Amino acid sequence: MEIRALDPGDVRSGFESGNPDIDEFFLRFAGQNQWRHHVGVTYCLFDNAHIGGFVTLSAGSVNPRDVPSGGSLPRYAAPVLRLSRLGVARKMQSTGVGRQLLALAVTIALEMRVRVGCVGIVVDAKPDAVAFYERHGFHVLPVTSRMAGAGSPPVRLFADLRHLLHGAAAARDGLTPADSLASEMRRRAQELGLSAEEVHAALQRLLG
Repeated sequence: MEIRALDPGDVRSGFESGNPDIDEFFLRFAGQNQWRHHVGVTYCLFDNAHIGGFVTLSAGSVNPRDVPSGGSLPRYAAPVLRLSRLGVARKMQSTGVGRQLLALAVTIALEMRVRVGCVGIVVDAKPDAVAFYERHGFHVLPVTSRMAGAGSPPVRLFADLRHLLHGAAAARDGLTPADSLASEMRRRAQELGLSAEEVHAALQRLLG
C-alpha cells in the first residue's frame, strides 16, 4: 500500500464508501478543488491500483475562544489544518485504513506547525464518525459546523497538536503507533528538511 496525493490520471469512478455525501465529494469535487480552485489536497491510499481510502486536507483557522486550549493562545484567529473529508472503501473498512489516513493528517499538521504555524486539526465529522475521532484525541467543539451535506449536520471536533505531540497523551487518548511515532520524529524531520510525504513513507517503513 502507498499513500500519495491524488493525480489527474487516477481512476475514482469505482470508489464506494457507503456514504453518498463522501462518495459524491470524492467523485465530483475532490479533483476540481485540488487542481482548479487550489482549496485543498486529497491524499489517497492505494491497494495496488485500487483506491482504498482518501483524506482531503486544507488550511483553516479557529477562534481561540472556541477550542479547549484557547486560553493560552493569542486572541486573533489561530491556524489549523482542516480535515475536510475522510472516506474508506467498503472492502477496506475495519482494516486500519482510516487510522493510516488520520496519521498522515497528523504528519502534515506537524510540518505545517514548523513551516507556517499550526495549533491543531479541525474536522467536521458525520455523527456516526464522532467516536472514531474521539478515540484519537479529538474533542467536540461547542460550535455548529457550517459544512453542507446530506443527512444529519456534521459535528465539529478539534485535536490540539500540542497534545498529539506528547507521548503520554498519545497513549492516554488511544492514538495509533503511527501518530505517536510521527510526534517523536517531528524534531528530526525538521532537521532533515523532510517533506510530509517523505516523513509518512518513513513511518510506514518503520511500522513494517
